[in-house]
Amino acid sequence: MKRIINITLVICLVFELVSCKKQVNEPNIGADNVYITPNAEIKNDNRRIASVSPQVTEILCELGCMDRLVSRTDFCKYPPSVEKIQSVGGINDANLELIISLHPDIVITSSIFTKKMVKVLEDAGLTVLSFREGSKIEDMYKVMTTLGKVVNKEKTADSLIHECKVRLEKVSSRCDSIIKAKNMDKPKVYYVVGYGSSGDFSAGADTYVNEIFNLAGGDNIAKNAKNWSFNKEELFKNQPEYIFVRSYDVDNFKTMHPYSELQAVKNGNVFGIDDLDNQTPRSIDAIEFIFKTIYKL
Repeated sequence: MKRIINITLVICLVFELVSCKKQVNEPNIGADNVYITPNAEIKNDNRRIASVSPQVTEILCELGCMDRLVSRTDFCKYPPSVEKIQSVGGINDANLELIISLHPDIVITSSIFTKKMVKVLEDAGLTVLSFREGSKIEDMYKVMTTLGKVVNKEKTADSLIHECKVRLEKVSSRCDSIIKAKNMDKPKVYYVVGYGSSGDFSAGADTYVNEIFNLAGGDNIAKNAKNWSFNKEELFKNQPEYIFVRSYDVDNFKTMHPYSELQAVKNGNVFGIDDLDNQTPRSIDAIEFIFKTIYKL
């Protein structure tokens, strides 16, 4: 039962991400996919920040600004120490009255936060900064750069971004060397979002997860999936060499028919991985893990 509930929540969140991408005031989202309250002055000395986004919460902590956070969401769980910060509930159902009562200098959200919710906060005199989810690693860098400006930590943000790029370059260089030396194709990989009676779901080409696989040197067999839905027949036809699934689902996936008949399962190549769609510097950790796994390093 727990597994079914977890899968349902994951699938709902996936479709929520897709369906809500255009709910924030579209005309005011610029080239960097950022919405800012019209005529608001975004200062760089914000001391009280209401975060309504796991990505924002985590990046602000990476920038050394956890002490500035006056709120988080129930989904903000990393680093673990953020759980001591006041939660305002979910993302698209956050407690707006509570956010207003915290008197933040700025409210920072993702595009799951609806246009109607943005208006309520702005009518209360608050400044809202909202990021639309991107599908490329560069989109994550842009969020880091913007947040660095908001909290006067531009040098720290630049340093973190540089570190990410250096690590990615090492992965790319090693991957190219291995493929050339062994004259091999990129290993076929598959990410399990949903499976079983609830249907099969995975990450298509226009997703951040697909970007992670590409940067890790993998060939995502579900790259042609539409709206995260992937046909079970295609899964068996393409036979991924490596399968990645959320840690709590590894054992159940491996023993459930017909997935237990997949070659990757029989070969012991099913691996647990969490927060794969998390658009923060931890994405580099995921890329390095996948790369080392599929190239047997």
